Order: sequence, then structure tokens, then C-alpha cells
Amino acid sequence: MLAADEDIANKIVEMAKRREWTVYQTLNEILEQALRVDGMGLFLADVVDEREMLEKAKKMGFTFTVESLLYDVVDMAYKKDKKRLSEKWLEVGRWYGKFFSSRSDDGVNAFAEAMNLLALGNSVFKIEKGKGNSVSVSCVSERFTPGFTEVYSLFMEGVFEALRMDLVNKENSDGIIRLRFQKPR
Repeated sequence: MLAADEDIANKIVEMAKRREWTVYQTLNEILEQALRVDGMGLFLADVVDEREMLEKAKKMGFTFTVESLLYDVVDMAYKKDKKRLSEKWLEVGRWYGKFFSSRSDDGVNAFAEAMNLLALGNSVFKIEKGKGNSVSVSCVSERFTPGFTEVYSLFMEGVFEALRMDLVNKENSDGIIRLRFQKPR
């Protein structure tokens, strides 16, 4: 015998009807998957949250690839045609900036959420809103190549340009991006 909150029990009954299963089948499936997750040493809520992040990333047009391959290919392309690749990353950043601004009031929170989805490999991404409508962005990874560091920075510059913020400070070096933006008064 299992006991559940009435609202949850009603949702399970609805779920069973949608799937054309019995409540017994539905409960057993739920419990089996919960035990499977527990057997992996994980928490069900974390697994669901991570899946939700993957779905959001997919809807935003993000794709997953081999990290070292991405960095190396971008670096090779950057060395071959720095100007065109830089323009492309800036253009894509502008497009995403418009997309993020359509999802929230200022677009910064939507951008931060997307960058957390996009956090590549061991990169550490941080965004902070400061005084006077300023925003500081930093991203660090020992794996970023010089070319990738530059174009990834340009992507972020394009986003904030579309969010109508001016770049006021840029400090990039291999694997380290530090940008500060200011909304004009």
C-alpha cells in the first residue's frame, strides 16, 4: 500500500489515462525509474533538472560536440580567416541577443541562463549585475584556444550590443574572457 498527497494521486491517475495505462502500471514505472536513478547514486530531481536544461538548450539551437574538436576547428578557422569568422560570431551573438531580449525584460537573465546551459567542458562562466546598469561577464577555461577565446568573446559582445549595452572594458587572454558592459543613460 502506498500513500500520496491527493493532488499527486490525481495527477498520477491523469497520467495513466493519457498513456492508456493502469494506475498500477504507471506507479510501477515511476517507482522503477526512481530506483534506477537511485542506483546510479543520483537524485531524481537532479536528473529531471538536467534533462530540462538539455531540452532548453536544444530549443535555443545549441548542439553538443566533442569539446577539443570544437576548440581546434574554431582555432584553425580563426587563423585562416580571422575577419570573416569574427564577423560571423559577432552576428550570431547579435541574433541571440535579440532572442534573449524577447524572453525577458532586459535579456541579461535569459543570456545568463543560456550561458549556463552552454558552459563548455570545464569552463567557469560568471555574470554579475553592477551599479549603474553595468554588467560584468567572465568566462575562464584552460582548454580554450586563442582563436576560440576571441570569437567566444565576440559572441558575447554581439549579445550585449543587441541588448543595447556598450562594451566599456575588455580583458582577454588565452582561455580568459573578462568583459564589462554599460547601459547608456
